[in-house]
Parts: sequence; structure tokens; C-alpha cells
Amino acid sequence: MDSLLMLLLLLLPLGRGNNLDDFPGLEKILLPASAHMRVVGGEATTIDKLGGYIVALRYLGNFVCGGALLNERIVLSAAHCFIGRQKRYQWTIEGGISRLDENGTKVVLKEYIVPSIFDEDTMHMDVAVLLLSEPLKGKNIVPIALCNHHLIEGRDLTVSGWGLTDPRATLVQQQLRTVIVPVVKKSKCKKVYKKSSKITDAMFCAGLKSGKDACTFDSGGPLVYYPPNAEKQLCGIVSFGIGCASVKYPGVYTDVNYVKPFILASIDTLNSLP
Repeated sequence: MDSLLMLLLLLLPLGRGNNLDDFPGLEKILLPASAHMRVVGGEATTIDKLGGYIVALRYLGNFVCGGALLNERIVLSAAHCFIGRQKRYQWTIEGGISRLDENGTKVVLKEYIVPSIFDEDTMHMDVAVLLLSEPLKGKNIVPIALCNHHLIEGRDLTVSGWGLTDPRATLVQQQLRTVIVPVVKKSKCKKVYKKSSKITDAMFCAGLKSGKDACTFDSGGPLVYYPPNAEKQLCGIVSFGIGCASVKYPGVYTDVNYVKPFILASIDTLNSLP
């Protein structure tokens, strides 16, 4: 099945003017995808310019997803990153890097929690809270605060990651990249996704009609608000989408404000572990 999905994804140029409406039935096979998000149309950046909060999650040594450091031992990512990858001791979290081929500070995963109501089919509550085996500290490693701003339509947010930079590519991007995307009105997002996916209260959409978006291998990564004269805040988690930088479909993100009670409860639980 995995090989079939990869073949279909390679054959369909979903991010360049085409969409699944042109291929009836395929949305049931391809969506929601566990790895459909990447930074497309953005610009190269460095970990210090970004602010030091993004981390790389590796499983069996291979880069899988992004994440955001909330404190020295807590990382926030997406639940779908852990589908089929439940062996905790095989996960490492790396901080302080601008490129995936750099040697940053690496820490082994101790435990993680995903919502019991997380639904792989709908991607509802696509959030994971990770406890590291030891503090993640070092150069260009800086935690980020959780969102406390309402996500109004048009508000600019910054998404970053090491994902693909071309919707038709298949290899991860070594250099960290970032792009600014505005929040899309919830009713509009629900309308464009109506035939393929349900946009739940735990989700919101952001994106432009100009080839800028998140995409494959950016999953779990941070969507950040930089308020004027205030500290940056983590407001979204890269979740899923149809294609990348699609002219019709904006990217879908987990709403940190909505899932914050789960995040805080999970942090308390993880901090109580011996």
C-alpha cells in the first residue's frame, strides 16, 4: 500500500494548479496524509535567526518530523508522526541546527503522550507532547511560549522546517527554511475541504495563493506568531493538506489554543514521571 501511495503522489502534481477534484475517489486514498506538509516558496534561514525553538525528530536515525521546544525537557509535535513508530528508545530529538547534516545537541525520547481521541483518518487532535530523557540545552536552543492570541483572519504566522521545497520532490531539504502564511477564515477553509476532510475545532488553516505553504517532512513543525513588541508564540502545529502550496487548498494546522488544555495536562503528567 505504501508503494502505491508513493506512486500516486509522484504521478499527481497536486501543488501546481491541479487538485483531487480532477481525480474522483483519490482523496479517500491520499487524505489525510501523515506526511503531506513542507515549506514551499519560502526562504532559507538559520536556527539563530529563527529563534532557536525548532527541533528535528529522528526515528532510527532518519529525519521524520519537526517539533518545537517548550522547555528544556518538553517538545510539542504532531501525533501522526508517531504512527507506526511507537518504540520510544528509537527516537532522538536534535536542537540547535540549521541543516540536517549538522551535528547539534541530541537527546533521546523518554516518553510521549498523544490524545486518546486522536483520529488518524480525520487528523482530529493531531498533537503530541514529548518528554526528553534529559534537558536539551546548548547554543541556539531556546524554548518558545504557547499561543495566547486569537487567530484572526489574515494574521501572519511563520512556518518553518526542513521539508521539501518543490511539491514534486521526494527528498528532504537539508537547509532550514521558513515562510510567512496568513490565517484563512475558518468557514472558507471548511468549504474548500468539504469533499475530502472535515475541518474540526482542533484545526485551522493558513496559506497563500502564491506558491507558499508547508509540506512533506515539515509535519509536527511550528507555526509561530511574532506579535509586535512581545515574545514569539507557538500557535499551530503542521498537520496536513492537499498537495503543497495549492492555489485552492490552504495548509491545515493543529490549533494550539484549542488543544492547550491537553498540552498542559500532558506536561503535568510527564513531569510527574520518576
